[in-house]
Amino acid sequence: MNTDTPGPRDHSIQLIDKVACLIEVLRHHPKGLSLDEIATRTHYVKSSVHRILQSLKKHSYVEQDGTGEPYRLGFQFQLIARGISGGSSIVQLARPFLSRLVASWNETAYLAVTRGGRAVFLDVEETHRDLRLVGPMSAEVHFHATAAGKAIAAFLPDEMREYLAASLDPERMTGRTIISRMEIELEWREVRRRGYATNDEETIPGAVFVAAPLFDSRGAPCGSLSVGMPKSRCSSTLIAKMAPDLMEVCSQLTIRIEAAGLVFRPCIPQQLPPNLVPA
Repeated sequence: MNTDTPGPRDHSIQLIDKVACLIEVLRHHPKGLSLDEIATRTHYVKSSVHRILQSLKKHSYVEQDGTGEPYRLGFQFQLIARGISGGSSIVQLARPFLSRLVASWNETAYLAVTRGGRAVFLDVEETHRDLRLVGPMSAEVHFHATAAGKAIAAFLPDEMREYLAASLDPERMTGRTIISRMEIELEWREVRRRGYATNDEETIPGAVFVAAPLFDSRGAPCGSLSVGMPKSRCSSTLIAKMAPDLMEVCSQLTIRIEAAGLVFRPCIPQQLPPNLVPA
């Protein structure tokens, strides 16, 4: 007689697991990947990957410029992201402030928000200039490299910030990306001192971003607003003028967030020790 206690049953559907894995891989490579690269990264059989991609492509969830060209996420995901963010209170609150930043500086403005132990870009308003920066909706914020992420991480309570630093696996995205824990923590400290963060070609060559933090009704950092511009239009003088205005805009939006009573989960790993979990 078998007396072993059965473990929890897995009710997941293998095909859906595969689709989710493919989507996650493509999400981290907005410029696209070849069929061979996707198969290598997912460890799935190439023929199976091809069939899934063709089905996703048929419904515009995946795009491909031509036979043999790289696959990338399609516009249907952008529509879904906009639909989700459209129902978010903070997105509604933030849109007038994004518009104000674009009107003031004629550059693209972004909203990032903490969600589920991480942070993502939830909304963007683009400038109408021919040469401008854009960004994929729902892209993940990197706390060591993006201005938006630094602005959030820098204002975490000391213990949470230290735990985040210890848990990071920083990716070198360009030749200017900081990946040393000591340098990352020094950068966060400087951001906290001056009140805003910068990203000078640390994630995208030729792009500069400036960001300031947002706080929820408990006073915890819950997101950030940032402005992005081509390096060719940026200067230390411009940043010196832009930063105080950006911080003032974030301060005004924070007042609206507090008045609405919004509370967000902190941008820290899911495995946060019990003594650090906010009450």
